Amino acid sequence: MRTRIKICGLTREEDVEAVLDAGVDALGFVFYDSSPRYVSPAKARKLVSLCPAWVSTVGLFVNSSREQILKTSDISGINHIQLHGDESPSDCNNLQRPVVKAIRLPVKNNPNKLDYDNLLIQLLESKKYLEFCSAVLLDAHSSGFGGSGQSFNWSVLSEVKSILSNKWVLSGGLNIKNITTAIKLYKPPSIDISSGVETRLNGLTLKGVKDKEKIKIFVDTVSNIDSEV
Repeated sequence: MRTRIKICGLTREEDVEAVLDAGVDALGFVFYDSSPRYVSPAKARKLVSLCPAWVSTVGLFVNSSREQILKTSDISGINHIQLHGDESPSDCNNLQRPVVKAIRLPVKNNPNKLDYDNLLIQLLESKKYLEFCSAVLLDAHSSGFGGSGQSFNWSVLSEVKSILSNKWVLSGGLNIKNITTAIKLYKPPSIDISSGVETRLNGLTLKGVKDKEKIKIFVDTVSNIDSEV
């Protein structure tokens, strides 16, 4: 199965065009106004309008009300919803578009068995979201609700297929260097990347500013790995 790719945190027309040229499956727009990658619904609509048919456009929300989500989705024209806050399974229902729920897993530099067991419990509990969601997105916990460039303990992914089947997305700290390992070891059906394809200047990541060359290398790398596994 080909790995589906979403690039999130898009804020500029040139980056949308670069992502579309690379052949990405889904584009993400952040509607969490505390994020440096935030775009207004009106700005997102202009970016969404650049997309051809059969490309998914995803709005990322954090603890927004149902009314806010529906209004923003209608204005922006996005066709999928991604929830990154403390939403319950029932909060994911009746949003008029397919929903992906992010599960924020703790970052541990030196994972031990207790940490692994806690991650596994969270993974098992996340299955309840599939009653109302098309997939669960596994991300590293961060104060900014995504785009931190950090990863959780991937070893727990050895259990994920038996729990979530193919209804999951790998996110958190993905980049050109580690994507080969991620796909070869765990074969995620879908992946979501943001900071890993952003521009760096003087050692700092310019959040919301994507790097066209990084996007192309990342997508080509995924395609090449898919042909091997």
